[in-house]
Amino acid sequence: MFNTILENFHIEKILTTLKNSIVYMVIVGVAAAIIAAVVGRSFTYRTYTADVSFYVYSNPDNVDDMGVNQTTAEISQANRLITSYVQVLRSSTFLSALADEVNMDGYTVEKLHRSISTRTVNDTAMFIVYVSDPNPANALTIANAISDLAPVTIPSVVKAGGFRVFDAAELPTAPSASLSLTMIVALAFAVGVFLTIVFFVIKALLDTTIRRVYEVEDIFNIPIIGKVPSISGDKKDDNPYSNITLKEDSKFILNEAYNDIRANMLWSREEKKCSVFVVASADASEGRTINAYNIAKALSVAGKKVLLIDADMRNSRLREIIPNKDKNGLADYLAGKIGKPVIVNKGDLLDIIYSSENMKNKSELLAADKWYELIDEMKEKYDEIVIDMPPLRVYADALSLARTDAYYLIVIREGMTKFVRTKLIVKKLESLNADIFGIIYNGISTKSKDYAFRNYKEEQQKA
Repeated sequence: MFNTILENFHIEKILTTLKNSIVYMVIVGVAAAIIAAVVGRSFTYRTYTADVSFYVYSNPDNVDDMGVNQTTAEISQANRLITSYVQVLRSSTFLSALADEVNMDGYTVEKLHRSISTRTVNDTAMFIVYVSDPNPANALTIANAISDLAPVTIPSVVKAGGFRVFDAAELPTAPSASLSLTMIVALAFAVGVFLTIVFFVIKALLDTTIRRVYEVEDIFNIPIIGKVPSISGDKKDDNPYSNITLKEDSKFILNEAYNDIRANMLWSREEKKCSVFVVASADASEGRTINAYNIAKALSVAGKKVLLIDADMRNSRLREIIPNKDKNGLADYLAGKIGKPVIVNKGDLLDIIYSSENMKNKSELLAADKWYELIDEMKEKYDEIVIDMPPLRVYADALSLARTDAYYLIVIREGMTKFVRTKLIVKKLESLNADIFGIIYNGISTKSKDYAFRNYKEEQQKA
């Protein structure tokens, strides 16, 4: 999980997540604030503190003599007496006497013990007694009672030194500590927002679905050779693939996408009489077959004689995209049921070998010598060969061509492909020293910042 978060971490992804979850932050924050407003009243408090300071003398005869000056030795000795005085002041005996002195309902020894605290002033013979209470008048009353009672009672117990009031207590006018309902509600709102942020950020970092181009670029050292836009199908058209199938009247953005892919394929490779491109993906429904056909079509439009081979023996989709009535196909030929492969022409320079409708799940035929012999034979007749293979994460069929000089094109679909699965197939191919030519980023939103033509109108583009 940690590795997934680390690989998936990107500032832009965090910012996008925060932007997309603002509504949820507000909803959770408001809900937490409402709950806090209902139950928070019992947690509100306001405390007032009155304090009285005492000066300690090591010689009791000096307590009432305002003109005497204590030596450093006397101050040091007086300072040591403070610890004993404080212990007595907080004892049950003294607090019991204090309770009798103040004579207020509910002020027991235990409550007084919680209300009183002390602090020694460093390097002096002074200490301060603090009395905290929700009622400022009661805090003052208790502090005054300590002022009257302590200087007389405590030295008689300790039997050494003495002390007097240095600063008398005053009525506190402002709370020393408080927690209002407003503060509770604000804190609850902040906590609700924070927890929502944590939840959505962790969820986003654990979600390995690719949604932006930079995620691919950060994770893979494989060039992106093209970005295919997401185009919705025409509901009025009988063929749902019509809008995304490359043809003469295709949308400008579709034509440009495959022009870019074609250019990269033709100019970013070694010179060969015939190049073989294997179109692969990690999972189904990532647009592998439609991209295989459109790539083949784009190459043929550029004057290349192209052969498209549908080698998906399990769940072929090419017949749905480009219909063909002949049920014979690749498996029939490789199994020896027909003497030669059925090659169907779909344009001046584009031929197709379809997958068989008669024979399914015959993937073992792709490991036979006849399969490689067929490819070698077709290399002599065509400029380019494009092969559509089943999902590589589930089936190993596409690995059969790793031993040849074929180029692999990996299709990634925005909002669907998970990078952990694509990493798995990349590792498989790399372990076999397969030549991974590039990545086709499929289904990019036309509103995405990563899409080059997002600011162009269709009419302007066609013009």
